[in-house]
Amino acid sequence: MLKSLLRFLLALLLLPFAIAAQETNSNISGTIKNPTGEPMIGATITATHVPTGTIYRVASRAAGRFNLYNLRPGGPYTIVISFVGFTDQKKDDVFLSLGETSNQDFTLSDKTTNLTEVVVAARRTPQSGKGGTETSIGRDKMANLPNVGRSLNDYLKYTPQAKITNDGGITFAGQNNRFNSFYIDGANNTDIFGIAASGTNGGQAGVAPISIDAIDQIQVILSPYDAQFGNFTGGAVNAITKSGTNQLSGAAWYLYRDQNVTGKSPVAQPKPGFPNVVERTRVAPFSNKTYGFRVGGPLIKNKLFYFFLAEWQRDTRPQPFNFAEYRGTSSAASLEGLANLLRTKYDYEPGGYLDNPEQLNAERVNAKIDWNINDNNRFSVSYRYNKGLRYNTSTSASTVINFYNNGYLFPNRTHSLSGELKTNFSNNANNRLLITYTDELDDRSPIGQPFPRVSITDGAGTIAFGTENFSAANLLIAKNVTILDMVKFYKGKHVFTLGTDNEFNDVLNTFVRDNFGTYTFNNLDDFMNNATPRRYQRSFSLLDAASGDATVAAAKFKTLRIGFFATDEVKITDNFTLIFGIRADRTELLTKPRVDQFFNDTAIAKISQYYDLQGARSGQVLNARWMVSPRIGFTYRMPDEGVVVRGGLGIFAGRVPLVWPGGIYNNNGVAIGGIDLPTNPATVPTPLFNPDPFNQPTAGSLGINISNARGQVDLVAKNFRLPTVFRTSLAVEKRLGDGWTFTTEAIFTKNIWELEYQNVNILPPIGKSLGPDSRNVYSVGSGPTRIPLRSNGVNPYPGNVFLLGNNHGTRGYSYNLTFTIDKAFRNGFAFNANYTYGNSVTLNEGTSSQNNSQWTTMETINGRNNMQLSTSDFDLGHRINAFVSKEFEYANKSMSTSISLVYNGQSGSPFSYTYRNSPVNDQASNQSNDLIYIPTPGDLTSMTFLANTVNGITYTPQQQKDLLNQFIESDKYLRRNRGKFAERNGARLPFLQILDLKLQQKFNVRLSGKRYQFMVTYDIFNFTNLLNKDWGRTWFLGFDQFQLIQFSNFVSASNLTPQYRYTPFVGKPYSVSTSLSPGATARWISQLGVRFEF
Repeated sequence: MLKSLLRFLLALLLLPFAIAAQETNSNISGTIKNPTGEPMIGATITATHVPTGTIYRVASRAAGRFNLYNLRPGGPYTIVISFVGFTDQKKDDVFLSLGETSNQDFTLSDKTTNLTEVVVAARRTPQSGKGGTETSIGRDKMANLPNVGRSLNDYLKYTPQAKITNDGGITFAGQNNRFNSFYIDGANNTDIFGIAASGTNGGQAGVAPISIDAIDQIQVILSPYDAQFGNFTGGAVNAITKSGTNQLSGAAWYLYRDQNVTGKSPVAQPKPGFPNVVERTRVAPFSNKTYGFRVGGPLIKNKLFYFFLAEWQRDTRPQPFNFAEYRGTSSAASLEGLANLLRTKYDYEPGGYLDNPEQLNAERVNAKIDWNINDNNRFSVSYRYNKGLRYNTSTSASTVINFYNNGYLFPNRTHSLSGELKTNFSNNANNRLLITYTDELDDRSPIGQPFPRVSITDGAGTIAFGTENFSAANLLIAKNVTILDMVKFYKGKHVFTLGTDNEFNDVLNTFVRDNFGTYTFNNLDDFMNNATPRRYQRSFSLLDAASGDATVAAAKFKTLRIGFFATDEVKITDNFTLIFGIRADRTELLTKPRVDQFFNDTAIAKISQYYDLQGARSGQVLNARWMVSPRIGFTYRMPDEGVVVRGGLGIFAGRVPLVWPGGIYNNNGVAIGGIDLPTNPATVPTPLFNPDPFNQPTAGSLGINISNARGQVDLVAKNFRLPTVFRTSLAVEKRLGDGWTFTTEAIFTKNIWELEYQNVNILPPIGKSLGPDSRNVYSVGSGPTRIPLRSNGVNPYPGNVFLLGNNHGTRGYSYNLTFTIDKAFRNGFAFNANYTYGNSVTLNEGTSSQNNSQWTTMETINGRNNMQLSTSDFDLGHRINAFVSKEFEYANKSMSTSISLVYNGQSGSPFSYTYRNSPVNDQASNQSNDLIYIPTPGDLTSMTFLANTVNGITYTPQQQKDLLNQFIESDKYLRRNRGKFAERNGARLPFLQILDLKLQQKFNVRLSGKRYQFMVTYDIFNFTNLLNKDWGRTWFLGFDQFQLIQFSNFVSASNLTPQYRYTPFVGKPYSVSTSLSPGATARWISQLGVRFEF
């Protein structure tokens, strides 16, 4: 009956399929039987890790079952089965993937039939797994994949459900990239504070958390039903490092790329000095160098082993910008006049804006000791050190001119330590204890001399210079300790696991945005003539007079997460396994934040007249509660058919970056104050520009009572719950023979608890706009009106008051369907191809490291307090990925040539059509996150447009309507949705198709019986573009939105009829990417490498 049901599921899925977060091991399980098929109890199973001589030994239990846990991943292993009166059976060349439970069944022969040892060739079969979805990337594949960037993402992107985001992050199964977890040798290398888009320590500085040459295997887990895995709702990435063996081995390498092995600009650009001549230009001179060495071997043969690696990275990366693409009003001459004014009048050097090169210097060290204490105890300790210094400059784009010194300097340093003890208590029980420590320092600082930040509205563009407004006071020190202890014991058909998984964090974060002052001007002439700015913003410490990182107004807090889990893996039959798991986690903020008594005594009552604060109060932390995650999974093997079916369902409770709830420790109304003029108070005029960053206007100098300049306030709902999802998966794998497998896999995720932000400091809308584009309007001034909190009507919080809670309406979801065909490495050939379709829908993305941006950057129709479900930034769409590799050996195997190709075809990122300026005005009138109404031809006749002068040409209202109508008709998304509001992320960038190439030439020499290898490698990212200059296009659109129409104002305060302007636009909203970042550019980039191994 069961077999028939599963065969029906097989047909339903069309074709058959193959498949603790802190995983560092592999396992072997199986059964021992005699020639008549009866189970053999007491047979001795010995698995020997050949490279180190490490021996693992158990005896078969009831029903002939055996389990070998906590084995070193990799191999080869030799497995020997012995029993008195029977011929020993031996299986060689068994290799184990990280996290895999390899099924190895044996049938022994009577000694009267076979007098000599029986040797069985190892055959790779579908792994038994735990019923969930995972991807393993071993040494062979890593060695053959093209890798120009030398980052983890260069390998993780081969997970079928993965997507690389525009800012260098990686998302799995359509989930937020900040909801992933990253572990190296079990140590938490997740960016726990949640600032880096990559999600890893050092990510803000662009530093990889570990050298690629130190990694032995990588495992990506999406839906594990073993309850030991938790604390993520995206994906969990496990990487284990290489270890020493009985054989002394080592390597040295040097990798290099520069402008001579990099393609010309993807599109023709005007030739400098010849505006009527266009040509494809070479990139400015640069160099990227990575070099290092590793060595490993025995300290005591079969007993004690060491591994050591050191690597250095020296990169420069031009960021060229074609000024002809700029859509703003100012000319190149005007911008040069601005730069000269800054130099002569203010003695400030802004730098250039046409090519703002980035620079990165990094060093990495990895060390490891493995100790076989005895047959029952094994210990390993590993240490990782990363140091990086990045000059992070902002490139100019079609809508913004960024001067060089608007960037920032980013030093980073990380220490990480892991210690693991694996113990076999008896034939029926074992234990694994893992303790890790990570210490990270991020110290973000300005590039160049300190200067106030200036933002100038420039028609359809913006001009920015001065100290980047988030870098004047920005320091992070984060320490993390984890303790994992788990015991396994066996009873009949059951393998029981009990364990505890605990995490302690100690965080110090100084962050005072706009600390040097931020000025916004209406146009370039206003700044040049020292006119009054449109807006002035500044934050400062309310606890001391210090500027920058020296202030005591830092967030200092500690957190503790306690987790317990239990799993019962039941072997119902030899081929059918059920796994039942349950885990419980409890996260607590141990530090009490400062309390704003005015907020609790007075403001809450006033705000509650308009908003449900859900029990939030100043000084209130997360309500520590137990999150229970039950799960069930199954694995069914059909050996005769070569099929494995696996699946399951369960609850997965995750985490949030600590920066989100951590806002209550500095944005609490008593630690950091703020000024935002002329919004609040409206009676105080905006000050004139002051170039001295250390002598900016203060509340006192502006006549503002300091008690009325309390700054932003972050609140957490009393019953806030961490992100939690329901996830289910079903997968089928069919072995086709000769190492080929076909896989079908489906994953569905439904959000149970997801984030919601509200700004509870603003009065409700004053009405609805008139005409076809009818929506909420909060204000007709420069920003929304704050709720009067004092008796005199004054609101002492000039910024926002954000409430972090959960969405209690319709929740988001995601699903992925994948088909894969795979050929295991054999005879120098490997092949893998997969197609995935994914869809992801959410309420709030949670893509920022600031609560302020979590709310303000969301595109909406009726304001950020009225968000609706929309397509996620992490939506995958269609994806095709293929990998093929072949090694050709010749000259008696003393030489070989390898060729590897990787194809990635993928739907472009989703984007939104928005207004320039905000008709809703729930944050500021110059914000540009309101989704447009897409007018029909009839709507256009009734809509009010104002005359618009662009580059000396004045367009009448009717001309603008005609040109806008033409553009709408030329765009497939807009044309199909006329008469509707544009959807958030409703449109998409074009489909991209990239082919990467890796060439390897190896020379092998044997001296005194030892092999030495010299290798030359050549990696080409976007080989497609090298084949044809018009191929391999990638696309860029800043902030994933296009401001199609300018909202100018309403007719009057009493007549909410919108008035618009349209700037004629020819072409597409997006442009071809000219970046030099591998993986994000439309030009080919290559890297030459040399390597020596012994």
